[in-house]
Amino acid sequence: MKRETINVDGMMCSMCSRSVERAACSAGSECAQVNLMLKTLTVDYDENKTSLKEIMKSVSKAGYKPFPPGKDSTSAFFRRLICGIILLISLLAVYYPHMYSEVFKDYIIPVTCFQFAIATIILILNRGFFVKGFKSIVSKTPGMDVLISMGSGISYIYSIVLSISLITALSNGNTNEAFNTSRMLCFESASMIPVLISIGKYLEEKTKRKTSGALKELMNLKPLEATKMIVKEGQDVIAAAQSGAYETKTVSIDEISVGEKILIKAGDTVPLDGVVIYGTGTTGESALSGESAPVEKSAGLNVFQATTVLSGFLVVEVTQTGKDTMLSKMIELVTSASMSKPDIARLADRLSAIFVPIVLSLSVITFCIWKFAVGAEFARCINYAISVITISCPCALGLATPTAVMAAVGRGAKSGILIKNAQVIELLHKTDIIIFDKTGTLTTGNLSITDTDCNDDTALNALLVCEERLTHPIGKAVCDSLKKKIAIDESIEISDFETRPGYGLTATVNGKSFYAGNKKLRHEISGDVKESASDLNAEKYMSEGKTVIYFGFEGKATNVIALSDTLKDSAKAMIKGLHDYKITPVLLSGDNPLCADYTAKQLGIKDSFGGKDPIGKVDKIKELSAAGHTVAFVGDGINDSPSLTSADIGIAIGAGTDIAIESADMVLSSSNLTSVLDSVALGHDTVRNIKQNLFWALFYNVLCIPLAAGAYSSLGLSINPAIAAGLMSISSLFVVTNSLRLRYSK
Repeated sequence: MKRETINVDGMMCSMCSRSVERAACSAGSECAQVNLMLKTLTVDYDENKTSLKEIMKSVSKAGYKPFPPGKDSTSAFFRRLICGIILLISLLAVYYPHMYSEVFKDYIIPVTCFQFAIATIILILNRGFFVKGFKSIVSKTPGMDVLISMGSGISYIYSIVLSISLITALSNGNTNEAFNTSRMLCFESASMIPVLISIGKYLEEKTKRKTSGALKELMNLKPLEATKMIVKEGQDVIAAAQSGAYETKTVSIDEISVGEKILIKAGDTVPLDGVVIYGTGTTGESALSGESAPVEKSAGLNVFQATTVLSGFLVVEVTQTGKDTMLSKMIELVTSASMSKPDIARLADRLSAIFVPIVLSLSVITFCIWKFAVGAEFARCINYAISVITISCPCALGLATPTAVMAAVGRGAKSGILIKNAQVIELLHKTDIIIFDKTGTLTTGNLSITDTDCNDDTALNALLVCEERLTHPIGKAVCDSLKKKIAIDESIEISDFETRPGYGLTATVNGKSFYAGNKKLRHEISGDVKESASDLNAEKYMSEGKTVIYFGFEGKATNVIALSDTLKDSAKAMIKGLHDYKITPVLLSGDNPLCADYTAKQLGIKDSFGGKDPIGKVDKIKELSAAGHTVAFVGDGINDSPSLTSADIGIAIGAGTDIAIESADMVLSSSNLTSVLDSVALGHDTVRNIKQNLFWALFYNVLCIPLAAGAYSSLGLSINPAIAAGLMSISSLFVVTNSLRLRYSK
């Protein structure tokens, strides 16, 4: 299956999106997604069944203009717009003097022919409205183009009929009648409708480009070149870096492969993801994580594309290139999220689908009322009917959701909040329970051994060797502490190593069965061993909020060590903020219940559940969901991936493992817990913004359609089709501008 993204010109509303997606699928695309904000179409297709050329051909038949990746039609549209404006000004320069002065009474035919010629050229320039309008009717997805083409087309045809009438009057010698008829011509309305709407669309597009600016800013962060380090064959890279015995070459980042070495000095932008193998320095990672504080870098630590080296000198081994870098994945996430739709968007889609038939019906009703009930002259009736068609527009409805989603996703990306699907935004607004893992999530994960009752170096060495095989923060902390406390035995042999998620580990060490883990594992492995002083010590340590590890050889008395962790600085403020949003925080930990309760009490969390293995965590999440709650889970470890998948929203913090990040619906590139609160605020702000947009789009039409239909004419309030065309764009501009506020709100 191949995936391609192409640009598509001519899409203006959700009905356009549906038409393009349907056209792509009819050409053999397995999946088609339109990004209305970026004017793109992403298709998945089997190269053995169809081709991108066939898909583009089908989209073209639907009335839209597909362009290969990297090309667009902005310049062509702008040229048409400028020509249309110049022609319209020349038409109006003749129309208004003719309308209000009898100077042109002797030039009826030339003036009429001039208006006809200019209007015809303008309609030819804007023929896209008519082509797409006709094709959308054929494909049963009528959109805004139908309303524009009908409003402009009826005015044009009606003016031609009047032109024939005035020529007949002139041939019969009725100059006054011909002159009065010429003043009723609607060529200016036929011309102004497409030109004014095009101006509105141009302004709207400029505003939308600002709305999608965060995505473009991310794309522009990519550096183009890197300084490659070249050493002699067989020469040690670190030794060469220390002595300066190497050469450099500036190359395109596309020429760099995984495993090659690059040099980065102070002031440089990191060109690709990698790991530092020599040197020290600090980097600014605000572009990716949203955190402004410099990050210390030394051998063994990772650096990421588009971050800036603030000080120092680094030799980096490239680990990720192309689409695999952190920045590329961020861009992919933001783009994917902006194409998806929350449930609230379905309301707008349903309204847009029936909007055009309703407007056309209202136009016919307006004409009939004025003609047959009021008895008004034909010109006035047709004027009101066309105004109803022209002022009504489903564009604002279609833009209400995608503009807000794009702005929200962009704002999130700039703050280090990566949203994988727009549905997440709406769920954040509904979330009433957020469950937190403890170690590495609410706490720093920087544990150290504070207590132990074991004096047996053999057992401690066995524990060290086994824990070195784990990636969990607790395992790392145990190893770091033990290496400072005991003499390391290099001769230890280990086999049959097995991790027991939610319990601990088992292994065979020097031919003997060994275990290390929590109380449940202790009773499972050494349940036949009587409780000792170590078990009593363990209870004491746990009551103090410490993490306890039971370990020992099977059949022998257990040993324990206790580790202490510290809360993240942002944890308490984040929990308080959640309470302000009426969200209940819950602590769900594999740690023992006493330790979990102690941590929860420190943070002001009332509900805590300790001693939960991954399956137990999932069961608790499902229990809360079944009770009608919308549940989010925040975690960072491998054992959190089932919980992240089971929750309504899985939130992985950026310092977590790749598995946790892949399982999550949202990724926080920063480990600062205030990002969780920012995410909730983003969800609430976005849904409120979408509701404002939908309300305005509907309210505007409810207010303006009666005005266009002449309902307020007795009060002296009425408009013509040309003014209606100008007013029509206001609703779309308001929606886009309102969504733009999300990018800059805090």
